[in-house]
Amino acid sequence: MKKTNWVKWAKLWLLVVVLTMPPMGMAEPPDITVDVVSKGAFVIFFLKNYEDSDFKCASIRVEATVKDEDERVALRTIMARNISLPAGSLEIKVEAGKDIIGALRNEMNQPRIMALRKLTYRCEPKVFRDRLKDGSSGPEMVRIPAGRFRMGDIQGGGDSNEKPVHWVSVDKFAMGRYEVTFAEYDKFAEATGREKPNDRGRGRGNRPVIYVDWYDAVAYTEWLSQQTGQQYRLPTEAEWEYAARAGTETKYWWGNDIGKNRANCYNNYCGDNFKYTSPVGSYKPNSFGLYDTAGNVGEWTCSEYEGKYKGKEKRCLCNNHAKNSVLSVRGGAWHNSAGRVRSADRFGDGPTNRFDNLGFRVARL
Repeated sequence: MKKTNWVKWAKLWLLVVVLTMPPMGMAEPPDITVDVVSKGAFVIFFLKNYEDSDFKCASIRVEATVKDEDERVALRTIMARNISLPAGSLEIKVEAGKDIIGALRNEMNQPRIMALRKLTYRCEPKVFRDRLKDGSSGPEMVRIPAGRFRMGDIQGGGDSNEKPVHWVSVDKFAMGRYEVTFAEYDKFAEATGREKPNDRGRGRGNRPVIYVDWYDAVAYTEWLSQQTGQQYRLPTEAEWEYAARAGTETKYWWGNDIGKNRANCYNNYCGDNFKYTSPVGSYKPNSFGLYDTAGNVGEWTCSEYEGKYKGKEKRCLCNNHAKNSVLSVRGGAWHNSAGRVRSADRFGDGPTNRFDNLGFRVARL
């Protein structure tokens, strides 16, 4: 074969490889199946999840042709929302459409579903990891649904900076399943030539990174964004409390009593066995699937701190405005008493401060 033909075939092969590679930051389509059958006055969706992680189907819909005994025809979309699919679930049955057929009975004579078409669904993993440019995975992320919650000292007995208690709406986003670890931050430091923080004997690896200031945390999120093509950042203070509460209004996501071995805080307040930080994920997660939102290390947010809530808790502060500002820190730490690891507890710190009880977790749109 002539040299020109080799070049031609090499270029063609390269084009095929590029076109068939999944885009950066994206995974292969999940192995999820959804089938639907008609039962006259409603439909049944049959869902199966062959993956080894939990999924959530935000919506499943099908177009239905409805006909009654007088041969009148109506077209309706039948939908089911927010269906959870545990890892490796063999079959989940979901009934839908009864309300739609019930309403049609006021207009039609004995309406029944005669045909179904255009079944569509959107299912996403609850926990996912974006791919970095070297082919490795970024931090584990948990999808947080949109919602509305009461923010602040709901139970009473907190500090004045936890007031006023107010309603906040939060759009859906994703949040780090764990606090960023030394292993994750060290990889970033090596890739960017940044100095690695000293753990001062507290432990590295899968323990939360410490001795990082706000600028370090922001730089890590910017690197993740550049590596994955996604929009990473620190969570706002409102997002942080919403995610930490996970639908609860108690002092801690598990209740009003600190209990034992539920969090890492100072001495015997929490009944834990760690002198300093604990490996991430050492305790049970909240119902959103987030670990260590109470204790272990305080976590930087992207919001500017105010002595009382006035709206900044819902916004991110730009880097160039942080120099003379105080940033909100949430979650409490290993050196705090039980009262300081409550979901509502908060304090502020300067952006250049580094301590052995201060780290962060990431958020993503």
